[in-house]
Amino acid sequence: MIFRIIFSLIQTGRLFVFYLVLWIFALFSSHSAIRSAKTSSIRQCCSINTYFKGDLISNKKRLQKFFKFLKQKCVGLAFEVHDSFNRKKQLYMLNESKNMVRKNSADNENASDDIDDKIGKLKLDIEFKSIEPSLFQTILYSYCYIGILTGPYFKYRTYADWLSVKNCRLDSVKFMKKRGRIAPFIIIIFLVLSKFVSFQDPLKDGFYDSTLAYRLIYMVLIFTLFRFRFYIAWIFAEFSCMSAGFGAYPICTVPKPGAGPTKLKELKNFDAKNSKSSDYSFDCINNIDEYKCETAKTVKEVLHFWNMTVQFWMANNVYKRVPLKKLGQPITMAVSAYWHGLHPGYYLSMLTTSPCILAENLMEKGFKRRFVSEKYYKVYNMATWFFRTREFDYMSIGFILLSYDETIKFWKSIYFIGHFACLFFILVGFFLTKLFKPSKKTN
Repeated sequence: MIFRIIFSLIQTGRLFVFYLVLWIFALFSSHSAIRSAKTSSIRQCCSINTYFKGDLISNKKRLQKFFKFLKQKCVGLAFEVHDSFNRKKQLYMLNESKNMVRKNSADNENASDDIDDKIGKLKLDIEFKSIEPSLFQTILYSYCYIGILTGPYFKYRTYADWLSVKNCRLDSVKFMKKRGRIAPFIIIIFLVLSKFVSFQDPLKDGFYDSTLAYRLIYMVLIFTLFRFRFYIAWIFAEFSCMSAGFGAYPICTVPKPGAGPTKLKELKNFDAKNSKSSDYSFDCINNIDEYKCETAKTVKEVLHFWNMTVQFWMANNVYKRVPLKKLGQPITMAVSAYWHGLHPGYYLSMLTTSPCILAENLMEKGFKRRFVSEKYYKVYNMATWFFRTREFDYMSIGFILLSYDETIKFWKSIYFIGHFACLFFILVGFFLTKLFKPSKKTN
């Protein structure tokens, strides 16, 4: 039994993860091994001990990252099991309703056909979405080496599909080449910018003695450095998935980031034996769309294309489950801030997104639909793009400086321009909505 478990761990790569976790956390077992080695080589032991002590801060950061993704997996798994149970319950109720319809109204074929369609869809959901993991399988999923420190987030069902896949031939290198075409340019821009600005500049003496124009320019440059760093990390994280064939689904099933396949009939009828590498895509583990993040016109659009697997987790496990839809957005942002960590800067930034989205919606409703003709839509879209890019520059300060005092200090030095801009557009959009009727020609 023990050998079977060890073989299972080696086969799926989990044994590697436990070694990785031991290295990341610098656990007591490592230190006890060092102490036992002192009798034979004091000199070597001291150097190793110094390494662990010197690297303790970075190990704590890795520990935080690991637990961040671990709790995300555990919460997502709990909801997957909950939804699986509900599907079985719904199937039972639909079968009971079908029997009642047949008994009470033999001529009512339309009602029976509707129930049959619902049963068919529900059976597909049960076959390709429902899960029943054991305790051991849950542990293996939690410690899966893919995405353990950088993401992307993936459901247990995606993990189970990866383990059970058969007759799937993928040219991983081809997918990696296609995905990584933009990576060299991003890396070059990141390296160049890092020579001029750093995340620690606002903490240095004399930074706030600089001009207002410099601080505004710094805000633009540092957010570019900030998001390009994530672009690089997530692209290479997707490389790790592609090299393992993880998250590959047939293109005909229209897989979505985090969610997996969305067309389950096509998945059921797909012939894997006669398939080619070009028939698959890794959209399920696609975490970032760099082009759409850079060109999106509104804050809400950016949130759809940034960290997409986590956005799926937030939407599926938080936003859609909030009873009051008006509170869905701020509650989701608060949960997102909590998931990132307990630093006040996260909350200051994440909770600023709701006023930004409100300002965009009110200006869309109060100004664009009433005063902007179709030929000037591009001009309006460029203006909204400029607004949202500057707002993200402004909000990124909380993620970079983290502490409440430093974030407020920086925002104060630029006169809280992001918050006042939001307030201005909210008031303008609100009064225009109330005072003027919408034009007849609206899209």
